[in-house]
Formats: sequence, structure tokens, C-alpha cells
Amino acid sequence: MAALVLRPGCRLDGPALYRHVEQLLPPYARPRFLRLQERLEMTETFKQQKVRLAQEGFDPARVPDPLFLLDEAAKAYVPLGPALWEAVLDGRLRI
Repeated sequence: MAALVLRPGCRLDGPALYRHVEQLLPPYARPRFLRLQERLEMTETFKQQKVRLAQEGFDPARVPDPLFLLDEAAKAYVPLGPALWEAVLDGRLRI
């Protein structure tokens, strides 16, 4: 998972981000999940608070931030809603 902060007034373009990531990263390094945040939370020594993010995971019912999933078939990052979440848990959608 990768946490992103968008510039004010911008929105996530799932297909464009997919193309960008596809060009720059090998398949094993591409983030399968994205989490959009208002700001990145930092420690007192200016390190990202990754442990809390990892503990929260990617359950859309638990995470208040918008989540996106890398959809190889659609060649885009798509919003992760309850239906996709269930498909991931059931193994119908491989990540």
C-alpha cells in the first residue's frame, strides 16, 4: 500500500496513475492499494507513521480515507468499495 496526498483541487486519475506506475516500477513493486490522505502524519523526528497505517490495513469499513485498488484488467486504480473488498477476501479477485 502507498499513502498519497493530492494537491488541493486535484483528484486521482486511476488510469493515468496506472500507466505512470507501469512505466516506472516492475510488477512486484507496484502498490496494490492506495490510500488518499489529507496529510501524512509524522513523528517528532519527521518520519512517516507507517506502523499505524499498516495496523489499520485496507478494510474500507475501518479506514476513513479513500482507498483504491490496482485493477490489472482495467489498467487503472479503482475505488475499493465493499464489493471489491469481499472479492479480495473471498479470493475471487487476486491481488
